[in-house]
Amino acid sequence: RLRRVLYAYSLYDNEVGYCQGMNFIAAMFLTFLSEEESFWLLVAVMNGESYSMRNLFAEDMSGVHESIYVTEKIFQKFLPKLHKHMEKEHVHLSMFATQWLMTLFTSTFPFDLVARVWDSYIVEGWKVVYRVVLSLLEHAQNDLIELNLEEILTYLRDEFPSKIDG
Repeated sequence: RLRRVLYAYSLYDNEVGYCQGMNFIAAMFLTFLSEEESFWLLVAVMNGESYSMRNLFAEDMSGVHESIYVTEKIFQKFLPKLHKHMEKEHVHLSMFATQWLMTLFTSTFPFDLVARVWDSYIVEGWKVVYRVVLSLLEHAQNDLIELNLEEILTYLRDEFPSKIDG
């Protein structure tokens, strides 16, 4: 079923086609919806004005650059202590948050959190994503402040997702 949804989307939008990361999104849809409904929801989030996820998967990845830029500015404003520590350790947001943003957390975090985020995202759009990133970083802040570059990246990849209760 997943393969058929992704194949259908690649035919629907042959300019973007299939890109790695779409599978996490489509698979999550398939846990709640039929194959056809999942396809049309994928079309909606990829192309809808409120979502514009298509830009995340465009050849120039303009959506990724934009979402990282916005997240970086919000991170700097609302979590300045953690932001300074990450800068000191030469950890850029793109080193860990790109995957979070491209898949809207479906590739990394527990399903109960992902389902709640997507429920809100469908209604409110990108502002939900930015709030969730900030909340996750705030939740991890006390641990991250104590770590160096390698430890931060390992922690965010391996340990942190399992500590999150959706």
